[in-house]
Amino acid sequence: MPPAIEFRGVTKRYRSRFSGQGVTALADVSFEVAAGEVCGFLGPNGAGKTTCINTLMGFLFADSGEVAVLGYPPADVRAKRQIGFVPENFAFHPFLTAPKLLHFHAILAGLDSTTAAARIPELIAKAQLYGHEDLRIGRYSRGMVQRLGIAQALLADPQLLVLDEPTSGLDPAGRKDVREILLALKSAGKTVFLSTHILAELEQFADRVIIVDHGKLVREGPLSELLDRGGRVAILVDHLPEEMEQFLSERGAPIERGAPGVRILVDPAMKREAVEKLWAAGCDVIGMYPVKTSLEDLFLKLVGDAEKAR
Repeated sequence: MPPAIEFRGVTKRYRSRFSGQGVTALADVSFEVAAGEVCGFLGPNGAGKTTCINTLMGFLFADSGEVAVLGYPPADVRAKRQIGFVPENFAFHPFLTAPKLLHFHAILAGLDSTTAAARIPELIAKAQLYGHEDLRIGRYSRGMVQRLGIAQALLADPQLLVLDEPTSGLDPAGRKDVREILLALKSAGKTVFLSTHILAELEQFADRVIIVDHGKLVREGPLSELLDRGGRVAILVDHLPEEMEQFLSERGAPIERGAPGVRILVDPAMKREAVEKLWAAGCDVIGMYPVKTSLEDLFLKLVGDAEKAR
């Protein structure tokens, strides 16, 4: 089975019509997303995420490199028939109701009337819009519009969902609803390519993460491996002499005081040295255990390190 998404050395530059100067939006970007994976696509504003998504959707063409979606070129209708898309900024016709809008999109997706008639009420309920069928979209809240956008993306039962900030404008309850939809899609074997800034929620269900910054790939891989790679070891001691505190601080080891003692976070490579010095200083080592980094910590470290390297 081919990857659901495949980028090979993709470069995209925008050129000013007046000055002729170019800006590189993507620079030799390569990654894969396997079928059935939930992949978080991360990066700060201006990192090239929108350009990447537009290239993936066939809205833009790369200057060089290759892109394949479900084994086809992005603009191929055979790929588009299997993709559900929720852009970050969209606007539905304000005078339509949700059922009429979904019926219109069902026609665009080529669904027969029987399938559409069964799917539309199901999706309205899934999007928490039940009871608002007669309300025009122009009177919807931002969160209601966002949930309707997800409903239309699911109409044709696509194999690949491309979601750009799908929880934008949603309150915590709304984000929980979207998370449950994504978990159901994952259980059904669908592929989800998700751009979001809410990293704590993404960490709960993502299989893979891709991080870009200034048009370049910074890091990608299975989430479990990325977080393991960035982890530290916590050493818990009963007290910490001043000279040991200085030794650890000079090596960038965070120190946290509280019950039942002092917790020190060290890199795995220096745990043996730290423990031996603590024992020699008369400290009682109460415990030691690995601590995984969070996705947010990893993201900030990678983006920050990339910025310092420039």
